Amino acid sequence: MLPFYKHIARRMFPMLIVLALFAPGVAPAQAQTDERCFEETGFCMSGTIREYWEQNGGLAVFGLPLGPQQATVGADGVTRQAQWFERHRLEIHPENDPPYNVLLGRIGVDRLEQQGRDWQAFPPFDENQADAERCRFFQETNRQVCDEFLTAFRAYGLNFLNTPDITFEESLALFGYPISDPLTETLEGREYTVQWFERARFELHPENDPPFNVLFGRLGAELGGGTAAPAPGDEGASGTAALRANPWTLVSYGPADAPVDAVSSDRGPATLAFETDRVAGFSGCNGFGGDYQATASAITFGNLISTLIACEDPINSQERAIFAALQGERPYTIIGNELRISYDEGRSALVYRARGIVSGTVTYLQRIALPPQAMIQVQLVDVSRADAAAIVIDTQTIEAGGQQVPFAFQLSYDPAQIDERFTYAVQARITVDGELRFISTSSYQVITRGNPTTVEIIVDPVR
Repeated sequence: MLPFYKHIARRMFPMLIVLALFAPGVAPAQAQTDERCFEETGFCMSGTIREYWEQNGGLAVFGLPLGPQQATVGADGVTRQAQWFERHRLEIHPENDPPYNVLLGRIGVDRLEQQGRDWQAFPPFDENQADAERCRFFQETNRQVCDEFLTAFRAYGLNFLNTPDITFEESLALFGYPISDPLTETLEGREYTVQWFERARFELHPENDPPFNVLFGRLGAELGGGTAAPAPGDEGASGTAALRANPWTLVSYGPADAPVDAVSSDRGPATLAFETDRVAGFSGCNGFGGDYQATASAITFGNLISTLIACEDPINSQERAIFAALQGERPYTIIGNELRISYDEGRSALVYRARGIVSGTVTYLQRIALPPQAMIQVQLVDVSRADAAAIVIDTQTIEAGGQQVPFAFQLSYDPAQIDERFTYAVQARITVDGELRFISTSSYQVITRGNPTTVEIIVDPVR
């Protein structure tokens, strides 16, 4: 289940899935444009919806965009501009004054209806089980919210009252009223305890340490928000976004029924990387690059230009197979983290695998605006050796440029270099004109030992 990026931009409660720091996966828009685009899905947001998304929790609350902003007929029959996100649908209501000019759909109710379930037919609440110490009772729907779910409810809210702390009204505006008691439901093949709200599904994940033990369901994706058509002129956007989202490392090449394992030279493994309209690669011996165009099912390569270093076998054979494959139009598929480019009329294939990705967000709880020159640095490090300095695996540095927390980040690693016995973590800091202002003081462990690959980092002020 895709973990949920959790942390509302203002004072959030660390949750999973992370969210938004600097952004490998999330590509901030250039200063001269209003768009903010996301490589993970290939879609952008702008204007009123972008402003609302950024001011009310960003990735942690709404998730990634699953389609373009477009005209949508609402339940009331009125056509409005709306945009689907992983966990919500945002609708523009220009007839209302801010902050009510953007409204959230009752996505929890909608998802239950899609499943053919009437929340009003759920078994009634047993008032004998009311517990005022552990729970909050909602008379409007005759339900109570307790323990971990109540902690999560209180930790998030829409920022419309401009108060230093999240109020009950702000949490209610985000989630709506509870419409079920805790239930046991099967999600992606596993049983979880969940509780439904008008605009959310809370999921209890006991395998995660607090505060990551409560995640929010990807109701927007489940309702079909991910099937929204790409913007005109960008057919196959989701496929090309997947191509561009990862650097790829060659695993094998040659006949599909007898593939040859890829080999690395002392200069590294064979790789492939797709930019907007350029492809660049390394054969294990020579670097190469050129133009390409892609749809959701085929890549058309232009003429590739390479360096001319002489290679010896087995690198030479591998390079010949790569150059033979990357010519003209070639079918391709991406399944999981594997890219397969077919050639020789489908009898042979190049098989690449994506580098591992750790993503998330960086935020802080204080209501302090960052100046445009603030720099956010996030690092993936090996912290296994208590008597030695951490080994840096990847670093991302982001200039604030006028944007505020949360900042989305994405760090990469070679899965082959990961030792399951070791401990890996993400750390972050924010500096202004070279002066350290915020730093992560908690351990955000990732990848191994059952730890996630998406994290929400909260940095603390340096005093």
